[in-house]
Amino acid sequence: MNRLPDAPTLACFGIYVHYPYCARHCPYCDFTVAVTREIPHARYRDAVLAELSARAPAFAHLGPAVSLYFGGGTPGLWPAACVGAVIDAVAAGPGLAADAEITIECNPEDVDAARLRGLRLAGVNRLSLGAQSFDDALLLRLGRAHTADDVRRAVALARGVGFEALSLDLMHGEQGQTLAAALADVDLACDLAPTHVSTYQLTIEARTSFGARARRGEALTAPDDDLAVAYDAIRAALRARGVLPYEISNAALPGHEAVHNTLYWTGQPYLALGAGAHGFLSDGRRGERWENERHAGRYMAAALSGAPAESWREVLDAETLLEERILTGLRLDRGVRVDADLEARFGAAARRLARRGELRIDARRWAATDRGRAVLNRVVLDLVSEPR
Repeated sequence: MNRLPDAPTLACFGIYVHYPYCARHCPYCDFTVAVTREIPHARYRDAVLAELSARAPAFAHLGPAVSLYFGGGTPGLWPAACVGAVIDAVAAGPGLAADAEITIECNPEDVDAARLRGLRLAGVNRLSLGAQSFDDALLLRLGRAHTADDVRRAVALARGVGFEALSLDLMHGEQGQTLAAALADVDLACDLAPTHVSTYQLTIEARTSFGARARRGEALTAPDDDLAVAYDAIRAALRARGVLPYEISNAALPGHEAVHNTLYWTGQPYLALGAGAHGFLSDGRRGERWENERHAGRYMAAALSGAPAESWREVLDAETLLEERILTGLRLDRGVRVDADLEARFGAAARRLARRGELRIDARRWAATDRGRAVLNRVVLDLVSEPR
């Protein structure tokens, strides 16, 4: 799959399905999750299908979806029959492109051959495994329930049932992790021949148990200077193994860049389904973004009534949409494609940043340099703060 979207267009969109249930709540996770012994798999499936029916008409003019992403939570816990029912309903409703990317996230300890085979037969063609690390001691500190051997086993099982597109998540920046250990994780991940690797720096969110520990004065992440060194070293290590960085936290074999996340980074519309899911719809001049009701029970009740509930909704004007194109587009190594609107609004600031060595300006594209990527938040702020 190598059809990466670029500038916003009315002919390209994706669908995100949020599955909020987990067997446990990781101490660093701030996503919409629910931990319960009895997961209402069928009821949640029916709620998602009801929401799809209610929301799909607003996206009907965009053509078939180029991606369908099951995230969470731990959507790998959802029975394959439920996942397949959603895939079938999307195909029958808004439609799925013939080569659509269909991804599901799984934890290594939760998968077995039968589960993976069922997901593959249901139509899932891309697997994202939350490996995080190959250091068992670090995995324990991160609150994970799997081991490095579980990751290797899950990858072998996935290959055995026919998953060719496979992404591994890695996490770095924990206070006890050395640079050598972070780079060892990269090598061990690449040894498993994934088509895609995501490398996330541990972030301490306020509404997590790690956040509570940080407020008590615990140091949970490495010093900023060490994080910067690790970031550059990890990107270099991935590149040396042929897994090429293409976004701040993502790298892939050529042709295997994630289609779904690239929709976000390039300002494309995406239909949100499920508790706490975020959706976005825009015509390039005006947009709307919303978050579904986060509580799974209230979400299901509302969706099944035919009136999906939202936590909030905001309207985005043309100026805000332009600023977001800069904010998200510069996350990509290839940068953002420049049209007349971007040039008119940000051109002078872009040329000033280029003179500082923080932005690279090509014929029709702006991209952060290595120097600019290290201070990307400030680069974006300088761009959008430029007086008109």
